[in-house]
Amino acid sequence: MQAWELFLKEVEKEIGPETANKWLYTLKVTDFDACNLYLEANDAFQVMWFEEHIRKKSQRHLVNNNNKPIKVHLSVKGLGKPKNAKKGKNQPPAFSLSFDELDPLFTFDHFVPSESNLLAHKLLFKTTNYDPVSSQVISKPHELASFNPIFLFGGKGTGKTHLLMATAHAINSNQQKALYVRSETFTEHVVSAIRAGEMSLFRQSYRSVDVLLIDDVHLFSKKGATQEELFHTFNALHLAGKQIILTANCSPQELQHIEPRLVSRFEWGIVLPLNPLPKEDVRKVVQSKAKVFDTQLHPKVEDFLIGTFSSTTNSITHALESLLMRHHLRLREQNKSSAPITLQLTKHLLKDLIEREEQSALNPDKIIQIVAEYFGITKQDILSKNQKREFVVPRQLAMYFCRNKLKIPFTKLGDLFNRDHSTVMSSVKSVQGNLDSNDKEVVGFHTGISKILHK
Repeated sequence: MQAWELFLKEVEKEIGPETANKWLYTLKVTDFDACNLYLEANDAFQVMWFEEHIRKKSQRHLVNNNNKPIKVHLSVKGLGKPKNAKKGKNQPPAFSLSFDELDPLFTFDHFVPSESNLLAHKLLFKTTNYDPVSSQVISKPHELASFNPIFLFGGKGTGKTHLLMATAHAINSNQQKALYVRSETFTEHVVSAIRAGEMSLFRQSYRSVDVLLIDDVHLFSKKGATQEELFHTFNALHLAGKQIILTANCSPQELQHIEPRLVSRFEWGIVLPLNPLPKEDVRKVVQSKAKVFDTQLHPKVEDFLIGTFSSTTNSITHALESLLMRHHLRLREQNKSSAPITLQLTKHLLKDLIEREEQSALNPDKIIQIVAEYFGITKQDILSKNQKREFVVPRQLAMYFCRNKLKIPFTKLGDLFNRDHSTVMSSVKSVQGNLDSNDKEVVGFHTGISKILHK
């Protein structure tokens, strides 16, 4: 494909021939048309590298002869290729809908069943007739009239997107048509179709599928036109006996600003919760993800990842992917085939993510509260105008930690502490000066509070 070759040459000038040869020229073109390019990567690392370094460049600069963007679809060698390529069209249509990519690693084989998701997992297995032994669908999807729609709900990191994509992968692999779409994409399609006067094409695209899977329907809140079209799309598919699978961050009854008639339909089938994974199952997710990349982690590294990136399972897996990717790049730069991932190396490679995680876990209110409790005073004492030393020192330390840990501007800190920003600057400077001069008292306070903040 000439457009891809030209794009590669331009990118090569920027990243250098060695990097281009390693990461880009080894991508295999498996299919293409005027608006789509299908590439096969050698492994998951190559997919991750492309997403991190090239995806945005391709969205801006990879275009066809009519200056229309060419969308790049990636798959991993051995895991199958996307099924949505359409051949025989030399010219792009005047109006077209671009759908969300399925993550090639979000399959049933890579999903970790748990008590937290067991019912949903088993039901989707049954819906797709997926056989975990042969890793394939053994017959057409069931028509589960009593379970249509299937509505899954849970917080971040509970596996909603993974299960939806795994279901779509399984159905598509059996020559059935499953359409996975994020709620934001569905809304964009409705808006663009209305503007272009192409609602008939929109409806044909969404109503000619065997299974429709929509992720995060709670984001349809307050979107009247989108909800109207979803209502009619739902009715058309349900009447035709087509399966509908939906996810949200809450149950149908808890949805805000969603039309009652839609909420009612969401409850027609079966509603299943997805709960946060217990710690032992989070470890299984980490081990499963590492296995995909042919890597075995030391238990201490697993413990560190689980303990440090504890906000959601997503944050843990993101940190793990970053660790494996950076380690892989490091090995290539050193011309090594393998090397153990030690705890020290993990901390070094993920330094930026660790700092970001610590900052996201902290906020000014938490810092002030921790400092107050450390000194045995109240939060109100720190924020008061009282100039007694027993309050001034904690107040200055609270300002110092807010500034250094959260990078809050001095003017905003002034508002938080009910002080002029120059007073805050002076306080932060005073604490830093005492630390630099190794003032034993202030160093002791600093060490004690730091330990609490980093727990």
